[in-house]
Amino acid sequence: MNSRKVLFISHDANRAGSQLLLLQLIKLLREQGVYSHLLLSDDGELLEEFANITTISVLNPSPPVQKRTFLNKVRSQMPFWKSRIKGVSRKNYLKIQKDLEDQNFALVFVNSVANAGLYEEFLTFLHHIPLVVFAHELKMSVEIYTKESHLKFLLDKSSHLITVSNAVSDYYLEHFNYPKSRSSTFTLINSKEILEKIKITDSDYLERNFNIPSDAIVVGGCGNAEWRKGNDIFNLIARQVIEKLAGIPIYFVWVGAGSKQPFYELIRFDIEQFALTDRIILIPPTPNALDIMTRFDIFLLTSREDPYPLVVLEAALLQKPIVCFKNAGGAPELVEEDAGTIVDYLDISQASNAIVELIVNPADCKRKGLRAKQKVLERHNTEKSIQKFLSIIEDNMARPLLEINS
Repeated sequence: MNSRKVLFISHDANRAGSQLLLLQLIKLLREQGVYSHLLLSDDGELLEEFANITTISVLNPSPPVQKRTFLNKVRSQMPFWKSRIKGVSRKNYLKIQKDLEDQNFALVFVNSVANAGLYEEFLTFLHHIPLVVFAHELKMSVEIYTKESHLKFLLDKSSHLITVSNAVSDYYLEHFNYPKSRSSTFTLINSKEILEKIKITDSDYLERNFNIPSDAIVVGGCGNAEWRKGNDIFNLIARQVIEKLAGIPIYFVWVGAGSKQPFYELIRFDIEQFALTDRIILIPPTPNALDIMTRFDIFLLTSREDPYPLVVLEAALLQKPIVCFKNAGGAPELVEEDAGTIVDYLDISQASNAIVELIVNPADCKRKGLRAKQKVLERHNTEKSIQKFLSIIEDNMARPLLEINS
């Protein structure tokens, strides 16, 4: 049995930031000789991609397709301990338990504190194994996706906490008194792989598929549509910018807002009331996100709270200047004064003015976009990051039985 085997735990395999980061992490660790198994509470569209690099167990395989009412969509966003986890088939649970126990894991790696309830209540047979937690969430997400008692249990059991930004680290150190000596702050982005993908992006994809003129200025956002991501704020900023620069073909495009998501109808309603359905384009979650983003001129992050979104790093590698809010997460740590513009929290007027300034000053827009890319490459070296991850994993692994007994 490989003594370096790690059990990774994720709440689902949806195409979202923490899951995409985990996909990269497992792939890169495998190249370093760290073997793994992935336990999912629910499946998702990334399931096949995960299956290409690791073995998988799913507690809640997707049920047969049923009519998705608005209420069902909202329920699908609820924390899993409040919805489907308690309905797990006992037969499936016992089968998974036996399979996991047989694999003799040296470490459990919980990706996202959204898994805290699952870990405490349903994975008691793993509690004796060393635990590392990767926290992507700030206050709002913690309150939505976990319970305080579950989170405290998870943090108390963990031997090391990884956070994606200083903003996230400060939150756990201050609000949960997590020991700074057992925490690390960094994120992982496979820049080399993303830059290779950028070389072959379809730069005409957006114009060809969404009727956007070739001379358009495109301001883009990306993320699964929800209140936390500020889709409503995105629309309000879009209206102001379009009004301020009337006569210029400015389009706002959001990637990740599809009709199957619970807030789509609310977002769409505002756009229709603004009479801007031809200028604010909503695109469902798609594997073609980079093809679309390569056509952006400016990246607008309207999140009320976002720890350090992977999509911001991707936009930076695409040389897009970034407009974001103060006190809304970790993005300002990258943007600063030279890679875009940071405006006051939810200040729609400041954000629209910042975008207008970038549009009317294309040289400044280009300069800030170039600097954004440079900063990602300088601060998030993939090789150094993976070695740091590897060091944390090895430092916290259980000692192999053969070594203990020798």
